[in-house]
Amino acid sequence: MVRSFLYVCLICLSLPTLALSQLEASVDKNPVVAGEYFMLTLSADDTIKTTQPDTDALLRHFVVGPTYRSTNTQMVNGVVSRQTSWRVELMAREPGQYEIPAFNLKGVSSEPFTLNVVANKEAQGDGNNAFIKTELTPASLYVQQAAIYTVKLYVGVDLIDAAMTAPAMSEANLAQLGRDSESQEVVDGRRYRVIQREYLIQPQKSGTFELEAPVFNGKARVNYRPVAISARGTSQLVDVKPTPAQYSGAWLPSELVDLSEQWQGLEQEVKVGTPITRTLTLTALNVTKEQLPDVTSSEVEAVRSYADQSERTHVVRNGRIIAQTKTSIAYVPQEPGTYTLPAISINWFNTVTGREQVASVPEQQITVVAADGTKEAPSEPPQAEQTATADAEAPKDDKTTAAQGETGSLPWWLALPGYALWLLTLLLWWLSHKRKKAQAVEQSQESTASAPVKVGDIQNAANRGDAKALYQAIDIYAKSHYGNIDAWLALWPQDAVQEFAKLRQSLYSTSAPEVDYNRIAKAAAHTPRPSHKQKAELDSLY
Repeated sequence: MVRSFLYVCLICLSLPTLALSQLEASVDKNPVVAGEYFMLTLSADDTIKTTQPDTDALLRHFVVGPTYRSTNTQMVNGVVSRQTSWRVELMAREPGQYEIPAFNLKGVSSEPFTLNVVANKEAQGDGNNAFIKTELTPASLYVQQAAIYTVKLYVGVDLIDAAMTAPAMSEANLAQLGRDSESQEVVDGRRYRVIQREYLIQPQKSGTFELEAPVFNGKARVNYRPVAISARGTSQLVDVKPTPAQYSGAWLPSELVDLSEQWQGLEQEVKVGTPITRTLTLTALNVTKEQLPDVTSSEVEAVRSYADQSERTHVVRNGRIIAQTKTSIAYVPQEPGTYTLPAISINWFNTVTGREQVASVPEQQITVVAADGTKEAPSEPPQAEQTATADAEAPKDDKTTAAQGETGSLPWWLALPGYALWLLTLLLWWLSHKRKKAQAVEQSQESTASAPVKVGDIQNAANRGDAKALYQAIDIYAKSHYGNIDAWLALWPQDAVQEFAKLRQSLYSTSAPEVDYNRIAKAAAHTPRPSHKQKAELDSLY
């Protein structure tokens, strides 16, 4: 018991002497070989947990690896000793003499010393073990023109650890495209592992800027020894040209722009209320999908147009960006007549020729007839019909009269088989028509039963402000009673049709416009329902 008490007293008396009083720096070998890691050790005669030496000064001449910390406490003959050590991995790239600086910790400094670095005669140099190739496509840019910066890292040894910095350029947006790709390539008779990485670069201001190439640092195994390898790409100057002063329209710098179209429902004659879909595809080279302008169509009198939300994509092919947008525009004619659907053009700047160009599709003329398939009746009968009528009423010659007389003199019983065959054909046609009519009525009843949507459902959805439910109710009701939604819209007032267009836009657009739901519900409630009885009476005439 007394002995334990004495030990505690000795420890308490020795505590003031355990404060940090010495800091030493040493290396595991001197000289060291260029390109090979060695160990720098910093030792303090105290237990230190909260701070550690600052090694930033070593970055000037060395590649600094990870730092390892360890502590040790010993008691010998009643004397307690404590020690804290930091071990840092270092590597010198080039031979020479370098100074290991003094380190300071809690007011205590270590002594600086000189380190000798000799050339590595056995291992190959870094230039053979690893190197970087870069390429900017295209090399000269305009403001906001997109370019692909391709970085290829060639490594000829087995990597243990590796890291590569990203390129940098002021006044430009840089982003990596996709994931790294790997391949094999033979250079000067030696096989290399090639790691390829692509970046998207878009300058935001004009002028000359430096594109800083990436830097690679790693550790490889050469002759069963860990060897540091590094590589640096070649930086380059990029000339960014401004937007030409004479350019008009939305700025679209590209090497190639194409605008094409496809039509659906376009016939020689289009009935009132029948939609015509125009799909426009805009493709551009070396621009992003966000830079593509919206493709719009001007209004045409008596023809309503509805544009869907554009689909935008871009991909990288052979070091170039291909951006594309697709827009569908539905034209619904409201009155018979002849109309011209407008031409559409997109202004763009050709970065190869340095000139402004226009990508366009031509106008299209359509002939619209009434829903029953007839055009508008002319105000005066054509002269040709009057002439034909006069010719029909002209007196017949003697030969024609004689031929009619001979025909009329045939016995009546010879015509009986022909009349019987005609009556049998008429009977078969009537039975077939009656069967088809019954099937059509059954299909109409099934369609009505499968979609029991009422005008009250439309009003309820409008009262709730539920845009999706309102659109679905109108769509089902229109298909049940009018055939399609465009045929029903043709009967609505113009202000209600505009509100419905806003409703459709709110479903397919990020920007949600204000929609007057009550006006839509009012138009749906007051639009007369088509008379099926009248249609049945017309069918019975044939």
